[in-house]
Amino acid sequence: MNYKSQINTYVNYFENAESKKECHKIGVEFEHLILNADLTALSYFEKMGIEELLEELAKNNAWEEIYEGEHLVGLNSEHKAVTLEPGGQLELSIIPFSDLKQIEKIYLDFIDELKSILNKWDKKIAVLGYQPASKIKDIPLLPKKRYDFMYKYFKDKGKYAHNMMKGTASVQMSIDYINEKDYIKKMRVGYFLSPLIYYLFDNTPFFEGEKAANASIREDIWTKCDQQRSGTINGIFNKEFGYSDYAAYLLNTEPIIRKKDNELIYTGNKTLKNVMENDNPEEIDHFLSMVFPDVRTKKYIEIRAADALPYPYNFSFVALLKNIFYNQENLDYLYQLSLNYNQEDFLNFNNKMINDKKNNQRSKLIAEILKRAKNNASKSELKYLNKFEKTYLKYGPLKFKTLANLEKGKEKALEWCFLN
Repeated sequence: MNYKSQINTYVNYFENAESKKECHKIGVEFEHLILNADLTALSYFEKMGIEELLEELAKNNAWEEIYEGEHLVGLNSEHKAVTLEPGGQLELSIIPFSDLKQIEKIYLDFIDELKSILNKWDKKIAVLGYQPASKIKDIPLLPKKRYDFMYKYFKDKGKYAHNMMKGTASVQMSIDYINEKDYIKKMRVGYFLSPLIYYLFDNTPFFEGEKAANASIREDIWTKCDQQRSGTINGIFNKEFGYSDYAAYLLNTEPIIRKKDNELIYTGNKTLKNVMENDNPEEIDHFLSMVFPDVRTKKYIEIRAADALPYPYNFSFVALLKNIFYNQENLDYLYQLSLNYNQEDFLNFNNKMINDKKNNQRSKLIAEILKRAKNNASKSELKYLNKFEKTYLKYGPLKFKTLANLEKGKEKALEWCFLN
């Protein structure tokens, strides 16, 4: 395919994903760390490990089992899917709904399934942004060819690329867009909010087993992962960044892996424009999943800056963003604020929002965003937002709820992050 055809393929893909405002829904992916009693990571391979956990879950006939070779690596059902991240982090993806109550019911029912197994095994369901005790070198890589190729590729990239793969956990939210104009606005606002999301939903109190009281570890990890595919997309604040711009970003990034005839092929340092041969929908979906910026485009816009959060704070995150992005007045307000920044200005803003210990601009902006979200929220959404605001006003970023109680010991301080 020539470059123009490649661009058009992705532009058409994004256009076909447009939806009417009244049809807009929310998709959420929740990642969890499964830990031993001593807070070390439960590995895929050990007895009563991650693979056995999937096998136990699969005994419920509602699940379809997904294998890679002889290894069970995922589960699918009508409304949800379980997948595994490279270090065995367990991710629950729930299909999009317009109502958070439906998502909450599916999520809590799944957690009950997990608890019924893990409580018998004396294992913990931990929801935080990074492994609290295990070091990356001690966590085996999941037996998936995709992850083998990624691990190989990232060996020569950023300092924390392997930490990203095997140590991190997050909650990610996807939102719909009406047309390219709406897409441009939501992408820009998504990036404008990303440093505030990194700051507010920082739930990484430990890094490589040690206390992490400094600024967002998640942001530091992703910044030092692979500059071309993570963090802030270059140029997004210098123009109206539309469908063709995201396509160009994608095509000039190295995809690491391509799919051909259901086989994964390592592409190394070749860019996508030198790898992409056709407009096969499955391969297009795959390529879109191989970049990891703070705000990503697939058939939706995905917000990716929050650490994994225990219930109900994960729903506080979703409620906050829902009442920003799906309220036109709130979206327009933040879009106008974002227009004050070019790329260089935004990178300075990003640094100050995340790293300054005291920042009046940040405090005022957070207060304004919370107020606007609460004014638009339903009664059930308001419950989540009030819970989060109360904790934030007491501790600041969420990890400080753990660190404030560290004199009681790590396990006791982390109790609020265990779902058992």
